[in-house]
Amino acid sequence: MALFIAAAMLIFSGVVEGPASAVATAPAAAQCNPPDIPTGAGYQVTCNITIENTVTSQGATSSTVTATECLAAAGVLPPFGCNTTITTSTQLVTSVNQCNGIVTGGGSNVTCNVMVIDNVPTGTATSGVSVYQCVGSGTGGGANPLNCGPSGSTFSSTVNQCNGSGNGGGAPGRVTCSVTGAATALPVTITQCNGSSNGGGSTVTCMSTFTNNFATPTPPVTTTTTPPVTTTTTPPVTSTTTPPVTTTTTPPTTTGGGSGVTGGGGSTGSSGGASPGGGSAGGAAATSGSSASPSGSSVGSSGAAGTASPSVALPNGSPQTGAGGASRSGDNPLMVGLGAAALIGALAAAGLGLRRRRVLGALGDTRFDGE
Repeated sequence: MALFIAAAMLIFSGVVEGPASAVATAPAAAQCNPPDIPTGAGYQVTCNITIENTVTSQGATSSTVTATECLAAAGVLPPFGCNTTITTSTQLVTSVNQCNGIVTGGGSNVTCNVMVIDNVPTGTATSGVSVYQCVGSGTGGGANPLNCGPSGSTFSSTVNQCNGSGNGGGAPGRVTCSVTGAATALPVTITQCNGSSNGGGSTVTCMSTFTNNFATPTPPVTTTTTPPVTTTTTPPVTSTTTPPVTTTTTPPTTTGGGSGVTGGGGSTGSSGGASPGGGSAGGAAATSGSSASPSGSSVGSSGAAGTASPSVALPNGSPQTGAGGASRSGDNPLMVGLGAAALIGALAAAGLGLRRRRVLGALGDTRFDGE
């Protein structure tokens, strides 16, 4: 007896926590049901479960169940005495069962909520959410015990909650239950808060919520394979600069051999230019290597080279040889005769002159002797 009293005191003080309820894997999820939650009096039971179902545009399915269970003495609110579990699966959850047939003794409070989230591709069809709740509840006295909506009369509905609960009398509005969301994309049935918290002064507060998220299908990813790029390295080009070629034209030189005699003996014109061929060549010197330029200049006796224009052909012989100077055209008898006559006349004139000189000399000698 003493042990029973001590245990009761611990429970009411919130020190003792009930065991965590196991959450079944998909397709069914359940928590906060006997024997995990006691059926006695004076408890504070708070349970929340979220079902997230996902269907991809390729048809893949998955689900995540997040369940939080809190058990404490009446009036001790969460987060005291809470445990949370998360369960994942490749299957969709199709049903939820929680907070049914618990804490039937007096002075207890039951607060349970179910949230269903459906992630589906755009264009997925939905179905309406039917409700059956707060039937046979809130009896035992007290004004306005029920605060429920929407109402329904079909037992086999999408949501079946808060039926046969909160019977034992107590404060007004002690049974408060609601359903939010008129359509669901994936079929999930909810059964909660039925036959619970029926002791005097107990309350029941439960809620179900449906949310649909429509996602635009993701287009398939096209992978383009780019061939590897081959890089060819070209060695640098070395540029060699060739210097310009300078061409020097050296005029031809004529070197006189031996000791030549210039043709300076010839007569020059008044303008300094010589007749073609220059003056008369000096004996054999002209043939020994001296050459006269067209302008009348010739190489001196030192044998130095005379420079002639490269485009002028220089004679290399005396006039009488026919290889250079004036060529002979043959004997002219008339000229020979005239020359001979002139020579004879000259000789005669010279003889007469010598004779006259002698006569004059003789006369002079006679004159001097007479004196």
